[in-house]
Amino acid sequence: MQYSDRTMKYYEAMKNIGEFDKNLENVGTGIVGSPLCGDVMKLQLFFDENDIIVDAKYKVFGCVSAIASMELTTTLLKGKTIDEALKIRNEDVADSLELTDIKKHCSVLAKEAIEAAINNYKAKLRKENNMITVTESAKKKLKELINEQNAIGIEIKVVSGGCSGFEYTMAYKTDIDSDSFIDIDGIKFFYDPKIELLINGTNIDIVENSFGHGFIVTNKNHKPCQGCNGACKK
Repeated sequence: MQYSDRTMKYYEAMKNIGEFDKNLENVGTGIVGSPLCGDVMKLQLFFDENDIIVDAKYKVFGCVSAIASMELTTTLLKGKTIDEALKIRNEDVADSLELTDIKKHCSVLAKEAIEAAINNYKAKLRKENNMITVTESAKKKLKELINEQNAIGIEIKVVSGGCSGFEYTMAYKTDIDSDSFIDIDGIKFFYDPKIELLINGTNIDIVENSFGHGFIVTNKNHKPCQGCNGACKK
């Protein structure tokens, strides 16, 4: 595939590749994309005491356009306030890099990464859990099921759903073999520390009808690919 000179300029620069300690309170981290689609972006923003983005780092699993999009995005973010950062449009990135229509989904992911990283930072400021949220109806049913199964909580895992994004599985936890868990109104959600950023932004809901019930697990930070049709692997 032929890439524009602008795309190659930022792809070859790679000045902002790297990472910060995600546990720092002044670092916001966001991960978006799907590995089977071809592009996964990790964006980290480093804020000062006035909530100004003083530095930005990224890691990308994906194509040339994805890397160039994050290199340009992190360059644009430095020195911005939160409001200014959120005003960066995916069209700004796509136009600047002269991305073809089939590659514009990379700029969309870059925009979503900005939002995910800022949401993570804001949640830290509020001392809130934005990793997992559970609706009241789902909480009620989960507590009933955990008691019925004599379990100590729920284990949540992440698998790739291809271009549809990440998929999540839940199972009863009967013994404690990990210190990583979140307690939400008495329900313990256990998880592998390696997937912490992948479950950040997860919401658990429930659907009940005459046939039974089912849990719906979604994540605002991980959306389906934007029409790449596998082209992002090329």
